[in-house]
Amino acid sequence: MGHDRETPPSEWPGLEMVGLTSLTEDIYFGWTDEANPMFWHWCAALANVPEDHLVSGRWVAAGTSGHTLVSREPLHLEPSLLWPCCGLHGWVRGGQWTSA
Repeated sequence: MGHDRETPPSEWPGLEMVGLTSLTEDIYFGWTDEANPMFWHWCAALANVPEDHLVSGRWVAAGTSGHTLVSREPLHLEPSLLWPCCGLHGWVRGGQWTSA
């Protein structure tokens, strides 16, 4: 599995089964066994951390079980998504990412 920015989750072996979709070049989502999508984002806060100090690489995954799935197609989740690791924050509405 690649963890550099040039190898996004959409290119990782095995993830082709979850139907990954790119919202931005730094945010992807896919459908696992959960009712809500799983997200991967490029974590700028981890960009300069040595690989051997990272648990799961610079691409960080997060579930959305605490969110309401308003619409699967186009994707709409409420409330906004916030990654505390780097402060990336925004909404997914109408299948689009909007920064907070």
